[in-house]
Amino acid sequence: MRRLLQRSLLPVLLVLAGCLTVDNEGGPVLAIELLWDAQPEDDSFAASDCTGAGVEMMEWALYDDDGDEVASNTEPCADAIDVFEPDPGEYELDVTGFDENDEPLWSVTCRGLRILRFDVAFECDILGG
Repeated sequence: MRRLLQRSLLPVLLVLAGCLTVDNEGGPVLAIELLWDAQPEDDSFAASDCTGAGVEMMEWALYDDDGDEVASNTEPCADAIDVFEPDPGEYELDVTGFDENDEPLWSVTCRGLRILRFDVAFECDILGG
């Protein structure tokens, strides 16, 4: 009886513990954390969030490995971008950040964003200059 109880509780415990399951009905998420350069006029990179770097607005575009645009947006600065249900493959992200005077002080292309079938996260350092 004890062994039967242990076997019946195992799937419940795995789900509650946050273990990976095979249920992926919603498709993968490509999550990209954006780290903005707090000193865009300097040669060194000082990672910060939007507020600390002084970024007001941003434009971004995600391209697949054929160079086709998959998603894009112009929006208030954010510290992350989530793209839902991209096809498996390799992507690159172009990001440009604008200050309060609408000057494009930050820009980068993050390459090698590869997604297969499950959620994946990357970090993208957005340099000034």
